[in-house]
Amino acid sequence: MRTIGQVLKDEREKKFYTLEEIEKATKIRKELLEALEAGQYKKLPPQTFVQGFIKNYGKFLGLNPEKLLAIYRREFAEGKNPPRILESFQNPLSQGRFKITPAKAIGTLVLSLIILFFVYLWFEYRFLVGAPFLELQQPVDQQSISTPTITVLGRTDPEDRVMINDQEIQVDSAGKFSQEIKLSDNANNITVAAISKGGKTTKVTRTVFLKHTSP
Repeated sequence: MRTIGQVLKDEREKKFYTLEEIEKATKIRKELLEALEAGQYKKLPPQTFVQGFIKNYGKFLGLNPEKLLAIYRREFAEGKNPPRILESFQNPLSQGRFKITPAKAIGTLVLSLIILFFVYLWFEYRFLVGAPFLELQQPVDQQSISTPTITVLGRTDPEDRVMINDQEIQVDSAGKFSQEIKLSDNANNITVAAISKGGKTTKVTRTVFLKHTSP
């Protein structure tokens, strides 16, 4: 069975994305993406964060996040990559040197919740200020066709606006869009832009050539 890293890497290479492009789109550092694809979990943060990386990475690639997390959980269930356990729990100190009291337990819990809250706020901030996701499925760049029109197909986040050559088009509830574009003679530049609520923009430009057929 393929590991979660192999699934993500195969899909990325299938769609010709580089790790630098994934890093820019997901805000996950390249070295963490490399460790995830290689299954080097010791180089990654705890499971909670890794699951967040997998969901964001999979969402960008158009994969089902729940299926990806199921593959990830299966890896640990089969014992291939057991969850990391803090050394203090593997080798507990003797009672004479360290004693857990209710006050210490509550204080640790409160501190952990505060840290998790600020980590959550940080991820939300990075998501809001980052450039929006945009996947352009059609047309491919440098495509040549003989018909005077072409259909532009793609996907973005449902709450984002989409412009094709400065004309806003409709996006459905799943973030998908489709629009037929008329072509002029010779080369045609088609620019698609996704605009987030925060005003951030992601643009993709494709060139399509209109071939003239003999009468």
